[in-house]
Amino acid sequence: MNPLFNLESIYVANIIGIILLAVMIVCNLWRLQSKTHANMNLLAMMFLTLLSCVADPISYTMKGLPGLLPKIAVYATSTWLFAANMLSVFCWNRFLAYYLNGSMSRKTRRMLNVTVSIGLLLLVINFFHPIVFSIDADNLYSREKFYFFFLIIDYLLVINSLITYYKSKRNGGILKFFPIWVYIVPILLGGVIQSLFYGISVVPTSIAISIAGILASLQNEMIYRDALTGIFNRAYLDYKLNKFAKRPNKQSITGLMLDLNGFKKINDDLGHSIGDEALIATTRILQRAVGSHGIVIRYAGDEFIILINTQDDSETQTYIDRIQKLFEKYNQDSEKPYKLTASIGSHKLNLKEESVDSFINTIDSRMYENKKAFYASHRVLDRRKH
Repeated sequence: MNPLFNLESIYVANIIGIILLAVMIVCNLWRLQSKTHANMNLLAMMFLTLLSCVADPISYTMKGLPGLLPKIAVYATSTWLFAANMLSVFCWNRFLAYYLNGSMSRKTRRMLNVTVSIGLLLLVINFFHPIVFSIDADNLYSREKFYFFFLIIDYLLVINSLITYYKSKRNGGILKFFPIWVYIVPILLGGVIQSLFYGISVVPTSIAISIAGILASLQNEMIYRDALTGIFNRAYLDYKLNKFAKRPNKQSITGLMLDLNGFKKINDDLGHSIGDEALIATTRILQRAVGSHGIVIRYAGDEFIILINTQDDSETQTYIDRIQKLFEKYNQDSEKPYKLTASIGSHKLNLKEESVDSFINTIDSRMYENKKAFYASHRVLDRRKH
């Protein structure tokens, strides 16, 4: 029986995907050292897609061959491809949420988990009663009625990532940007082409191209990332504020400067590795506090600057209160040998009437006013004595 597909073209497409992904994995192994939610989901996407690029040509090679072993191989690889494509988009949603907002809401997490669980359940059912795909007596693959249900799940997950992106951009205003099209366009084109033309296999490779686009964008951003915490650094702050200065009428932003209280004592008493741990914990707290409404920047040492997309005093105070409450919760729950507290100063950005340096100096001085008040009541932590 002549196959309805060209094996050579399928091999070439997937070999390209394998090479592309192998290079990306080797060049991004350093991400394993920074086990943030965003990095872990990005790495999961790479490994899922790499295995799909291996499974895809095996599946097509075994289709139409007689015997039990080819039948098992076609079932196993086809099941994997359905699951891996869905899980890859699932990881993309998680990556985007954690990358843009530093966290994911419980509602969104539950929705994603339920959606993926339904898809995986359908694949388990498919082993006993073909509803997604079937393998006939000649070991040839056929789509069943729930194939398009899977297609809908995949595209709903893609749409949800778009909602996450635009919601984050709306909340963060001009503070938020990510070239989402580098992921969306290749994967949508690959999915449409493969759905319309049976025998053409480009989805795993198109996902590999999407991941390459994401990594290229992240690599361009590395100069603006703090090596320890993974958040934006002072260079990014300078870049962003100077960009704002060219269009001073386009912002409605408030800056917060935050400095950890007694951080020198943590370093001196517990060591710099524990100090680094405290800085990373602080980063997570601040990202969780502002979510998609702002960006967190490590300014210097234990000093952080947060730019929030508002100039409403009550909203600003809400964020400050949230930060302090999250510090309190961390101290209660973490059982660490140190306690985290912070002094905070705020100031509305107005580059029509002040310079960038003046803005930084103002939030800095207001933060130190808050710090003086703190040390007045906590003299044992006064770093001038340690």
